[in-house]
Amino acid sequence: MGGKSSRTKGHSYEREIAKKLREIYPNARRALEYQEGTGVDIENTGKLRIQCKRGKRYAPVTKIKEVQLEGIPVLITKADREKDIACLYLEDFLEMLEVFNAKDR
Repeated sequence: MGGKSSRTKGHSYEREIAKKLREIYPNARRALEYQEGTGVDIENTGKLRIQCKRGKRYAPVTKIKEVQLEGIPVLITKADREKDIACLYLEDFLEMLEVFNAKDR
């Protein structure tokens, strides 16, 4: 897949993820082009700083380093004919588990 079609595939994926996140974050939307450089593809998601990558294969987890804003960086990636995967740093995951666990008590 070439340049323009890859970009289109990526932008469509960002819109798809934003739509899924609206159940939790009603104002989630694809970040506009002028915000490039932050590494954040989806905005209005609380502390989460989401980078989306869609391609023939899963994006390498090192792509999470593209997120340049304070908060919890999350890489959401999808390979052709595979499930979506969300990646985050272990320390952030453990912090999220503590919050979930506290709510279950």
